[in-house]
Amino acid sequence: MLRVMGKAPVYKADDRSLLLPYYKRFVIEPSLSLIPARVHPNTITHAGHLLNFLGAALLVALRPQAGWVFVASLLLVQLYNWADNADGAHARRTKQSSAYGEFLDHGLDSLNTTYIGLMTVYALGSSPLWTVAIMILIPGAGAMTYWEQSETGVFRLGLLNQVESLFVLSSVMAVDAIFGTGVWHQIKFGPLTAWDFFHLWPALTISFGKLRNLQRVHQAGRPIAPALAFLGLHALIFAAAYTHAVSTFVAVAFTVAVNLFWSARMLSLRFQNKPPRVEPMLVMGVFGMALYLAWCASGRSLEPSMGVALAALTCVVYGIFSLREARDGIASIHAPQFEQATRQA
Repeated sequence: MLRVMGKAPVYKADDRSLLLPYYKRFVIEPSLSLIPARVHPNTITHAGHLLNFLGAALLVALRPQAGWVFVASLLLVQLYNWADNADGAHARRTKQSSAYGEFLDHGLDSLNTTYIGLMTVYALGSSPLWTVAIMILIPGAGAMTYWEQSETGVFRLGLLNQVESLFVLSSVMAVDAIFGTGVWHQIKFGPLTAWDFFHLWPALTISFGKLRNLQRVHQAGRPIAPALAFLGLHALIFAAAYTHAVSTFVAVAFTVAVNLFWSARMLSLRFQNKPPRVEPMLVMGVFGMALYLAWCASGRSLEPSMGVALAALTCVVYGIFSLREARDGIASIHAPQFEQATRQA
């Protein structure tokens, strides 16, 4: 793919969602007239992010087994879903579309997928190992989409993505509110319970989607090594949780930090018209985690407090680099040559 410095990236999307056309037609479009034209689309984006955060925070703070908390989270996540689809439609309707709006929308979605992952594990009553897996899979899927976009210039979403996933999650929370999270162990489909199904299905579909990300980028003649470093670090984090080398909390915290860094890095590179590369931060993480696993395999282990401190330090480092990438991406949008290219596009 030819990259020209100073040229504004053109947003191209290939969204094959099954429900999105109907959601836009029957929910988004009728509600757009209710939004005053003076409301900036980015305000809707920020509001949706805050609502989604509150939905996840309720579940994390109260850890309900049933009742009203699930109803509240259900309503909040659906309001987020509306906002995440209405902001772009409102921007186009009022001619307020901008590169910064795209960067903000996708940047906050890297956080939103983290919240959705947390809501999923609380709604299903996931085991510690499945908690780590879900927190790797769901936010990681979004990060891989940003990587593919930075390589090919196309933002691709499959048949089952946000609208479908949040419809299922909301349905699960509605059942949780009435019958409790334990009900999923009581419903059986042959040898599998509903609890098994709701964990295995996203694991299989998201893993397949990541393979398709790799395949499409390879077919476009672009290197897949940058993503392999990202996926390799995910695999080592899961291995550390599986072998109890790290706690569930540490594994989830490390995963969130890595996902946010990778997402921010890919978005920043896209707006700077720079090709992705194998990131030294990820390589260091791979080698560090591999050495730690080998050390634990020899019969040694860290004190729990030291493990938490080390994880906290790692998260701070990845967080600082994530903020730097966000800053660089925004700075590139406001650069004079970018703004001039945007006006000419």
